[in-house]
Amino acid sequence: MNIVSKIKIGIQYMNDWPLEPLLNPVFPECRVKKAVIAGRKILPPFIVFILFWAVYQGGGFKGIPLLFAISSNFPVTLVCVIFLMLMPLQGYLWFYKRAVTKLNDRQKDFYLLVCTKLEKQPVLNPTMMDLEKAINACIKTLGVDLLKKL
Repeated sequence: MNIVSKIKIGIQYMNDWPLEPLLNPVFPECRVKKAVIAGRKILPPFIVFILFWAVYQGGGFKGIPLLFAISSNFPVTLVCVIFLMLMPLQGYLWFYKRAVTKLNDRQKDFYLLVCTKLEKQPVLNPTMMDLEKAINACIKTLGVDLLKKL
């Protein structure tokens, strides 16, 4: 499986994960989802600021040609921009890793409980993605009361 398909699975898992307050103490997905969403909104202005700051530090706004201004501190600027651009991708890859993680015993018991309440056939070796789908179906049909048993 290539990196692009892993990122797509991670994005799908992140978008489908419910932001239910009862799940916050048990699963870190809610906190990481909020951080990745905030990063998608906050990081682009920082990238633009770093690029303008690199031009300013190189003297680009003082009559020095733009290419010379950027080339004076280009390696540091490039590393900073790449680092900031990769931060959300790391979040998506973390979500992929969580999506394919097998459930532990307690989570598997809760998954089986939710599947029996929903009268749905459980998967033999469930992953976190299967649990997420079951939790979403549980919230839509049964409400959040069943989540208190987790």
